Amino acid sequence: MDESKLDLYFEKINLEKLTPGSIITFDLYIKANNKYVLYKNKNLKISFDDIKRLLEFSRGNIFIHRKDRRNYRDYLEQHIEVILKSETVPVVRKAEALYESTVNVIEDVFENPRSGEVIKRTKYMVNHTVDFILGDKEAFVNLLKIRSHDYYTYTHSVNVCTFLISFAKTQGINDIKTLKEVGEGGLLHDLGKSMVPSEIINKPSKLTNSEWEIMKKHPEYGVEIARETGLNSEVSLAIIGQHHEKLSGKGYPKGLMGEELNIFARMGSIVDVYDAITTNRSYSRAKTAIEGAKFLLDHKEEFDERMILKFIKMVTIKER
Repeated sequence: MDESKLDLYFEKINLEKLTPGSIITFDLYIKANNKYVLYKNKNLKISFDDIKRLLEFSRGNIFIHRKDRRNYRDYLEQHIEVILKSETVPVVRKAEALYESTVNVIEDVFENPRSGEVIKRTKYMVNHTVDFILGDKEAFVNLLKIRSHDYYTYTHSVNVCTFLISFAKTQGINDIKTLKEVGEGGLLHDLGKSMVPSEIINKPSKLTNSEWEIMKKHPEYGVEIARETGLNSEVSLAIIGQHHEKLSGKGYPKGLMGEELNIFARMGSIVDVYDAITTNRSYSRAKTAIEGAKFLLDHKEEFDERMILKFIKMVTIKER
């Protein structure tokens, strides 16, 4: 096979994300003379000596086969606590590991939304996200830097969770339990889309009236699934059920308005729209942070203007 084509089958990973003494669940490769050479088979232990050797002879350039990507993400999820607490792993690598692991969880959530593991794994990742953001002043900035700028339901869910936790904190919410409930609501806000046909979710053109009516039900579907799987936080459920409601009453699914909207859902609606318009879609390019802020201000009748201003201050400072 052409050497350039081989590159399509492998992806580079960071050595710093591997935990010494752990069993790797993926084959590990190094690149020598433009060829990928198997360094260690899956299901073997990666030692301190392995890591030292890889740093010396391959400068930390290690690779996995793309078929092992899922195994690699599972590995990160299983070792995320060790990675985040490590004093030797740079904050940017911690952010990457947390982001990849959380995307992994959300993919599973959408594949099997009523699994008993959904809420357990979601809480686990949100707990670590809150602790990471509160424990390191550079955490949120680094999570923003690696935020996916192409719109996918999975990455969008992780982005909204990250934004929402930090946004709630800037709103003066310091209670860790509440921040974690906010994070869960953000991560699962689009849970109901798992019940919407994929041809509607992924349709690149404008939805028909009948398709739109189906799409508008996803917040209610999300609340239903969340309750069934054991999520009972009113904060989280409000974010899931009301993130498309507007102060003007022109939102959905219930057309709530003004004080009928939960305060955390108001935060969620701002974050949801901002992330959606500042990522690339099949039918529109991503707006810049400034353009996203202007869009929110131009539609201030739909949101909480006081919150918009605080959110804009947060993201424009962080995304410079």
